[in-house]
Amino acid sequence: LILTADSKSLEPQKELLLAQCGFSLDDERFIVRGCEDVDGFEAVKNGEKVDEDRVTPGVRRVVDKALHDFPTIRAIVLECTELPMFGDALRREYRMPVFDAITCADFFIASLSDNPRCGADSWQKKWDGRIEDYKLGDNLPPESRAKLIR
Repeated sequence: LILTADSKSLEPQKELLLAQCGFSLDDERFIVRGCEDVDGFEAVKNGEKVDEDRVTPGVRRVVDKALHDFPTIRAIVLECTELPMFGDALRREYRMPVFDAITCADFFIASLSDNPRCGADSWQKKWDGRIEDYKLGDNLPPESRAKLIR
């Protein structure tokens, strides 16, 4: 199940996902459901803070209906960056894997990190605690930096 803020706004991304990632959202394996009709979730469209307590029951109803309609669903992907706050509630309720921007970033970072439980240890340098000065675009070539909106 792919849960998104608005299933209609994901439509224009179909071609990009196919070209860049090699999969089609039209494949029957991918069930896409939007939260656009969930009470309180209009805050996303309005650029406002989402009220987690108000919205959680509606998000669960969207998932309940999808699981009823497609009982073979075995994982949930929270596509929208406003959805990770519901991840734990969904994990607790449905006892299945829930992936979001945070869990995917954690997965990526872990893949580059020392695993202290096995293998070669202490091969990475400890962080010195200093934060490097960085301004938006410092890492870009001048032609790309000129395109940034500042």
